[in-house]
Amino acid sequence: MNTKSLLSIILLIIFNIVYSQIGINTTTPQSTLDINAKNPTGTATNTDGMLIPRIDRQRAQNMGIVEISTIIYISDYTTGSQTVKAQNIDANGFYYYNGSVWEKINKSLLSYPVGTITQSFKSADYNGWFLLNGRAISTLPVRAQVAAASLGLTTTLYDATDRTLKTKNAAENIGDTGGSNSVVILQSNLPNINLTTSVSGTALSSGLHAHGTDTGGSFLYGGTSVGNNGTGHGGSASPGLFGGVGVGNTGVSANHTHTFTGTTATNLGSGQSLNNRSAYVVVNTFIYLGQ
Repeated sequence: MNTKSLLSIILLIIFNIVYSQIGINTTTPQSTLDINAKNPTGTATNTDGMLIPRIDRQRAQNMGIVEISTIIYISDYTTGSQTVKAQNIDANGFYYYNGSVWEKINKSLLSYPVGTITQSFKSADYNGWFLLNGRAISTLPVRAQVAAASLGLTTTLYDATDRTLKTKNAAENIGDTGGSNSVVILQSNLPNINLTTSVSGTALSSGLHAHGTDTGGSFLYGGTSVGNNGTGHGGSASPGLFGGVGVGNTGVSANHTHTFTGTTATNLGSGQSLNNRSAYVVVNTFIYLGQ
């Protein structure tokens, strides 16, 4: 160390004792520590700034007594574990100590537990959030692969494409899929009621008339006593016309009507499926795997 450097340090110490303020690159510090850039403007290529200690998560996790407001930069968050002091360290970046745990300084890197799910209008991965589209885990960044493995995802991400989310029941596993966007109603799904309708009525009177073989009023005789040819019962038509079975006609009757009864059945529909969706707005689903 040369004399000039030693003198500068001595003067700095004396200045600190007298004024309780330290200025670097300034003779008029405005706070306890006031650091000015050597070249605040211009095209100089030298580096200005303050370099914060860089450590990994395991080191931050194992520090003993840490003063409140201590600042560090985590350069590797995959070491150690996300517990105790390091419970919020899930990404590289600046952290400060709040008296019990390390907190992120960069608000855009707010802590989320690995595996957190959210919806967004974003169309691609962002800030540690990865689109749940069923892609291979091997296509993710290495750190995201490690986080995915901690959730049991070693082959592919879950695929939330065109699906809603539901909370699991006791018989289900995380990531199971089911349900359908459409539904087909079967006859067995209809209410248990009888849809048969009874009908009855009276035909209009046609006055005095008889019914012959051509009007639907004839009837066949069977079990005759003379050669099974209808002669035993006096059929009015030739028995030979009906293979040896006699045909009878009704006689002329007075004015009369005809009644009828029966049932009707109607077949409706074509069995097409119904859309099973409520009104919706389209978003994407993401899982947080850290940065």
